Amino acid sequence: MSWFSFFPSPCSGLTGHSRKYRFQFEFTADDFLAWNVGKLRKLHVGYPRKVPREDAYETHWKELEIPIIYVQLIAQLVAEDLHGNYNNGHEALRRQSYARRVLDLAGKEFVKEFNVWKEAPTAIRFKVLHPILLRYLRGCPDGYTPSIRSAISGDDEPSIREATEFYLSKDPVDLDATFQFRRNLVYIPESRWYLAILLEVANVDSVGHFDKVRVNHDNIMEELAQDEDASTDTDEVSFFNEPEVRAILNEGLEGFFGEQLEQVVRTLQPHMHRR
Repeated sequence: MSWFSFFPSPCSGLTGHSRKYRFQFEFTADDFLAWNVGKLRKLHVGYPRKVPREDAYETHWKELEIPIIYVQLIAQLVAEDLHGNYNNGHEALRRQSYARRVLDLAGKEFVKEFNVWKEAPTAIRFKVLHPILLRYLRGCPDGYTPSIRSAISGDDEPSIREATEFYLSKDPVDLDATFQFRRNLVYIPESRWYLAILLEVANVDSVGHFDKVRVNHDNIMEELAQDEDASTDTDEVSFFNEPEVRAILNEGLEGFFGEQLEQVVRTLQPHMHRR
């Protein structure tokens, strides 16, 4: 499935925030969490520019190849924006408002830094989008302050040292292996929801699927809170627990997680035989 030249409709007024920038890209299910160091994908960003000597504006476009993981995040945010036009639920509208604000900031940064970035595309790091990827890498949803604070410092107020280590110790763009991203995807409901759309097991306008993903997320996080030994920030975490497996199957993502689910089965088989 290709998401090319995909523009959400104008703001309906429900979120009180308009979109200034437009994004044009191509991104498919085969691209999702599939990259190596230096892999780029073309992104077109359109923005209004005043027509000389006229009281009118026209859309001006800039295009540049950027690290593909940024295109994935932009594509997800665009889809979340569009979904909010079909879903009047609180969480859907909250995510729509958040997506629009992040996209506006990302578009502004793209246009501002364009001349610098075009000289070294592999070195591009969005100040707006990069922290979100770091949270995703560590299994931390991006739009809820308490969960971010907890991921950085547990129950305490984050220190400068803890925040620095959280945001600067890893570079998600340069990772040549996506194991941790893939493993911690079970804790990022927005990305799982978008993956289901790419895989065409759900439609962007499906309120039922959106709500199902949120319920699954609540179940996963409840189990995680009860498991004191659980961690989302280690490369040693190798297989899923029962609520996570149920969520993967319930959302139609078993094809994407096939290798990890096989590992769960291999791990459980000795225990099953001992019974």
